Amino acid sequence: MGTILFYIFESTLCLTILYFLFRLFFRKDTLFRTNRFLLLMGTVVCTLLPLLQIDVPQYTTLQLPITTVRHLLTEKEVNIERERGVGEKHLSGEENLFMAGKGDDTEENHANVIQAIPVTLLLGGCYFIGALVVLTFLLFSTIRMRRLIHSYPACNYGKYKLIICPEKIVSFSWGNTIVLSQEDYERNPGEILLHEQMHLQHRHTWDLLWMECIMILHWFNPAAWLLMRELREVHEYEADNGVINNGIDATEYQLLLVKKSVGTRLYSMACGFNHSKLKNRITMMLKRRTNNWARLKLLLFVPVAAGTLYAFARPEVKKTVEQVINNPVSVKQDSVQEGELQQLEAFFTHKANDAMGGKKEYRPEKPMRTCNFFVNMNNKMMLDQELIKEYDVETLSIRLTNLLRNSYQKAVKQDEDQLFVLLVKYDRGSSSTAITSYLRTIKEAYLQVRGEISGELGGVSEARLDSLLPIFVSFGEPKIYSYKYKTASDLFLPIEVSLYPKGGTSSVIKNPSLQELESKLKNYKTIANSDGLSIGLKFDKDVTMGMVQDVKEVIRTTLSDK
Repeated sequence: MGTILFYIFESTLCLTILYFLFRLFFRKDTLFRTNRFLLLMGTVVCTLLPLLQIDVPQYTTLQLPITTVRHLLTEKEVNIERERGVGEKHLSGEENLFMAGKGDDTEENHANVIQAIPVTLLLGGCYFIGALVVLTFLLFSTIRMRRLIHSYPACNYGKYKLIICPEKIVSFSWGNTIVLSQEDYERNPGEILLHEQMHLQHRHTWDLLWMECIMILHWFNPAAWLLMRELREVHEYEADNGVINNGIDATEYQLLLVKKSVGTRLYSMACGFNHSKLKNRITMMLKRRTNNWARLKLLLFVPVAAGTLYAFARPEVKKTVEQVINNPVSVKQDSVQEGELQQLEAFFTHKANDAMGGKKEYRPEKPMRTCNFFVNMNNKMMLDQELIKEYDVETLSIRLTNLLRNSYQKAVKQDEDQLFVLLVKYDRGSSSTAITSYLRTIKEAYLQVRGEISGELGGVSEARLDSLLPIFVSFGEPKIYSYKYKTASDLFLPIEVSLYPKGGTSSVIKNPSLQELESKLKNYKTIANSDGLSIGLKFDKDVTMGMVQDVKEVIRTTLSDK
């Protein structure tokens, strides 16, 4: 449900942007065919653009609002599903901070989490009820129109059908049928028939059908209704232009429009003679033709579409399965090819080992300042007891950079080396994409400050930088909340595991359970034997860190079995 609502949210933004651009730059042009094409293709693009997905190195301010809505609608829904099979959680004081930030207690958090699904279902229910109401109204309108069309005999009018209705109605056209009132047929048959014929000739019926679908999906969005109104006006302008180009005197035709300006629109889906505002139609007939070069304004939509697509983007989690495919012979036995997340963790582990001098347990010989970095299941961060919004890597970078600078400056002022230790802990329900983005930001902050130090000292060696500002990042054990997938070994996981036994046949396991993964690994390890086995891991975007840890644990224990 959350995914559907988020798609509707993204397409709503696109339709709103389309309407304002059309209103600002195209509405007053007399290039009716271009404007009609723009409205139709624009709405098509607005429905397809949210389905496209691009990757960016990390989140920026432009993506933050979209990301916030995405996680409000989708991320919590996933977390609640896990909650249903678990029951009550027992959290320590540290875990309360980990889950909620400042000041929230466990019961409040648990209640908020439980309420997330009803809120999502409530929004979804209201949306579908509204869509059903609009659909019902349109079907009712269509049924009334078809009943009217089939109530009276039709005669051939060229390649179209003509129906003369004795009732007092507004003349309209639909499909390949023109319906005229008896009054219009007797008084002004030529102009009105030609006008409705222009509607059918330009196939305006299909445009209206498409826009009705948009209105059903976006019944709550004023931009959708306004775009429908704009398209109807363009239809009338195009039909009026066709009438005048066929030899009808413009002045007489405008007088006819004035006479027919009072009427009731009974059939909303049809192309009617009085559907558009009279003043606008006459203004367009009198207006000077727009230069064809004005069509170049369509190029405005290229940067707008690119910017919108960028705003909808997610950060990429790079994997190295391609390296395994390109060079499967060079891998060591039982090796696991690392993605960016594992590479970042390995980088910090390597730097920490350097700082510890190869010791398994670090015994500080100089002053230490420990700073905690927590990430909860909603991907919100807490750095040094200060809360940071989810995916706000810019704030994380600024705060961590300032902490590192202050730590170094304090050590210089006191003429002593001070070790700045960053303890990283994250919830098993947090997103692997988010953790990757955060660790990348932490690494960049360290390298930035160390680069500043090197510049101040006129350039120093890496070993000297390790002494002045060592990169000491320690990873705490991920929080365990007994999620359903932790105990259910037969649950399918959103991962892809590529197995490359040297000298054997490669295989790809898609969406395996932990039990299936363990069994496959044992079989392939036996096949690979001394020749070696390489494993490539590929996770879906935003897969939870709990699943990542479970899969890595199965691989580690299986490959280490003798």
